Amino acid sequence: MRTTEVSDSIPTFDEARRIAELALPLSFIQIAQVAISTTDMVMLGWFGGTAIAVGALGYTLFNLLRTMGFGMIIGTSNLVAQDQGDKVGGNHLAAALIMSSITAVVAAAILALAGSTLEWFGQDGDISVQVRDYLIFMAPGYLPLFWFYAYRGVVVGRRKTSVLLAITLGTVVVNAFLDYGFLFGAFGLPILGIPGVAASSSISFLLQFAAVAVVTHRTTRFAPVKSRNEVLGSLRRLLAIGLPTAGSYGSEAGFTLSIALMMGAFGASALAAHAVVNQVMYVVFMLSIGMSHATSVGVSEALGSKDWNGTLRIGRSGFCLGLVVVGLFSVLFCLFPAPILRLFSLDQATSVQAYNMALTLLMIAAIIQVFDFVQNIGVGAVRSVGRAGHGFWITIVCYWAFGLPLAWLLGSQTPLGAFGVWIGMGAGLVAAGIGMVLLFERAAAKLEFARSIS
Repeated sequence: MRTTEVSDSIPTFDEARRIAELALPLSFIQIAQVAISTTDMVMLGWFGGTAIAVGALGYTLFNLLRTMGFGMIIGTSNLVAQDQGDKVGGNHLAAALIMSSITAVVAAAILALAGSTLEWFGQDGDISVQVRDYLIFMAPGYLPLFWFYAYRGVVVGRRKTSVLLAITLGTVVVNAFLDYGFLFGAFGLPILGIPGVAASSSISFLLQFAAVAVVTHRTTRFAPVKSRNEVLGSLRRLLAIGLPTAGSYGSEAGFTLSIALMMGAFGASALAAHAVVNQVMYVVFMLSIGMSHATSVGVSEALGSKDWNGTLRIGRSGFCLGLVVVGLFSVLFCLFPAPILRLFSLDQATSVQAYNMALTLLMIAAIIQVFDFVQNIGVGAVRSVGRAGHGFWITIVCYWAFGLPLAWLLGSQTPLGAFGVWIGMGAGLVAAGIGMVLLFERAAAKLEFARSIS
């Protein structure tokens, strides 16, 4: 009997394939979301060099709060996936919309005020004023964007992701159209300049939300909400998942920002090399977000059907699939470093120092992105077994108590310099990846043990 139970927990190709079927469209959705900000940067580049600086700084602030807000709402898919009926609990959607509204208002207020504080952090006065105007137009976009995330949770929990991809791709097109129109007064739109790019994003988010809400209500049956207590119960469960998940996301985002500031201390070439290689890793990282979400939904479905061995099997299958995918990209990094860097206009002809540094960083990235991939899948896996809070503390310890001090020590106190910063960053990611896997294994094993003695 015990042998059968152990074999039921072994990762399988079928589980990996099922995770991939959900992860692939989710990963494309994430890449499409990146395409929105990329379009903004391209359009601002046409407008002038200062515009890029304004947009990059403004979007960095927006994205930090966006990432944490997404973490607050992401548990919606877990709640929906655990329901086994034909209908989605209306209490889950109601709770998600309440949570997204509160989170969006707080994020918008912080963002609107942030523009007035940039000069305190040594930013250029003229750029600070322009960023402040940019953020004022960007802040309202949190409401429709977070409402979109609420409906996205319902759609993902029911594995109906094709509509999300179509809507997101349409949003990319609409955003590009509005970007150009508001920047240059085309298509009969008023000339708003740099704030127009922020306005186009907010409008695009509103249209994106409207589209997903209409489609979801037409294709999904919702169970009526019977009492306020049902909504409060879902809200409490969502909060229990969301607070530590948002903290984990914010912890990694802050860690990454701190590493960038350290690299900037070594000069323009080091910062350029860091920016290029970090962006390459970021694109690959989008795939891990899809796998993390898909693995989390799969584990939640197993819990909902009381398939205790299935939680281990699905989680392990997600980790194995992630290792295969990221391993392929790591091989590509090692085999074709020069073509990869040329995609970002970085070669020996343009900047020898930055190019040579980027080559070395790309080799480091080939190793550390494996663990970065695994830790993000782990965030989804531990969230689904009720250990999101423990995962948050793993990121705090691994990034801030271990990785960041080591990056500073190796970067400033040894001849490794900028490479030492990356080694310290990598050590933090390695520790987090291992920690997340061990946490999931322990938590899922406890579920199996509880089943065996019940």
